[in-house]
Amino acid sequence: MAVKPPTDSRENPTDTAQPTTRAPRFGIIARSFNHTFETVIQHRDFRMLWIGMVLAMGGFQMQMVARGILVYEMTNDPFITGIVGMGFAPSLLIVSLYGGVLGDRMDRRLLIQFSQAANGVLAGGVALLMFTGNLAWGHLFTVSVLQGAMFALQMPARQAAIPSLVGKDQLPNAFALNAMAMSMMTLVAPALAGILYETIGPENVYVIVSLVMLSAVIFTSLVPKMHPETDTSREPVLANIIAGFRYIGKNKLVLHLLIYGIVVALLSMPFRMLVQVYAKDVYGSEPADVGVLLTALGLGGLIGSISIANLREGHRRGWVVLGGAGVAGLSLGLIVGIPVYAAGVVGMVGMGLAEQARWALGQSVMMENTTDEYRARVMSVLMMSFGMLPLGMLPLGFAMKEFGARPSVGVVAAVLMGFAILSVFLLPRIRRIQ
Repeated sequence: MAVKPPTDSRENPTDTAQPTTRAPRFGIIARSFNHTFETVIQHRDFRMLWIGMVLAMGGFQMQMVARGILVYEMTNDPFITGIVGMGFAPSLLIVSLYGGVLGDRMDRRLLIQFSQAANGVLAGGVALLMFTGNLAWGHLFTVSVLQGAMFALQMPARQAAIPSLVGKDQLPNAFALNAMAMSMMTLVAPALAGILYETIGPENVYVIVSLVMLSAVIFTSLVPKMHPETDTSREPVLANIIAGFRYIGKNKLVLHLLIYGIVVALLSMPFRMLVQVYAKDVYGSEPADVGVLLTALGLGGLIGSISIANLREGHRRGWVVLGGAGVAGLSLGLIVGIPVYAAGVVGMVGMGLAEQARWALGQSVMMENTTDEYRARVMSVLMMSFGMLPLGMLPLGFAMKEFGARPSVGVVAAVLMGFAILSVFLLPRIRRIQ
């Protein structure tokens, strides 16, 4: 028998949740702040979950930069760099559906805590291998694979838990703030990792990553247990997975959002994972310069998430979602068309902004239109898009090595723009979202 959350405010967040903290009353600035951050300010449990997300993503973003630079320095091979960078994808693809089932049948907090702790321990293991002089790129690949499995357990449970912590009318704000946590860390952590990499060395960067990831567990522990409303634990796992796909097939809006999100991710995300290769080959960048490029990505994401946090039903959100692919395509086109570092920084801002339209707002609309019984399974299918990234990243890495970085990324930009235009006509249910 599933146990309902212990606090009354989470049994019916829309009707009973009351603010636990209020922003200072300083006129229009305070009202704007309070409106943008309303779910973090008003709901203590969501605030703890959100802080845990900030720390977990900070460690993850620092690790991505350090790992990418480290592998490329060890091998001087863009293809191997891509393989290690995408090492998490196969396990994420395989484990995602199972993670979605677990998120719909057991305590979601426990899944989040376990995966956060495991990721911290794995990062600490890499640091230990470096200190002992035994690190090889294969070790980094193995850790990437294992961390992919952990994210496959964590993310569906985390996203499915959010509607139980806030009111339904606040879901766009909550998901935008969740994305903002990622954006803030994409803004700060990569630049910090690049600077620390040059000053204290990669082994110490990994020590910091491990400590930051483990600290996220503390804040997540302050959130009450979050069991799903419906108990499906007596049903076979395979039956749960099949039921999830049947639900998606019948829910056409969710189906269209998933198709759109997965295609755009396969086209736009691979470049982000290979940006260190592009920066070194085209700009001649140093590690700190790569960090600044990824920081620009975070800045765009932060701007986008703040904007999305203020959207509500009736704001023609469907057009914002569809616009994400177009902005991403134009941004890649700018990066390719003007091979100057400053243009790359501007283009990365655009990429970050576009990501929020696809990811944060798309998730919000999906969760609004999905019953609690299937939320984690729906999110697990969306998470599979990260597991399918090798379908885009490995060909791009190979093409960059054989034909050059600019022509290869230029083809991706053109295809992405073409899909953005087609989506307006082929996915009318998204276009009609208010």
